[in-house]
Amino acid sequence: MSALRKKLNNADINKKLKVISEWSVNAKYTDLSKSFEVTSFIHGLAFAARIAVLAEVMDHHPILELSFEKVKVKLTTHDAKGLTNIDFELAKKIDALRKV
Repeated sequence: MSALRKKLNNADINKKLKVISEWSVNAKYTDLSKSFEVTSFIHGLAFAARIAVLAEVMDHHPILELSFEKVKVKLTTHDAKGLTNIDFELAKKIDALRKV
């Protein structure tokens, strides 16, 4: 297993949370999530499609929930049964998409 996909401990997760904006971790420290507001369903769909391209390139696929004015993203590394560096890398890249 690569260093990017090695399960992080809770202390490391808390440090990494300080670097990303408005992402939260669940009580078990296994999922990282954030909801993004969008102006319409079609804008949400377009945003979700851009996330999908990033995820495919990184070979790391999030759970995406799309509704009328919101896209919710949940990240976890299934093989590690928790959060890894790749989850935080993808979170940063998803945040960068919103700035474009």
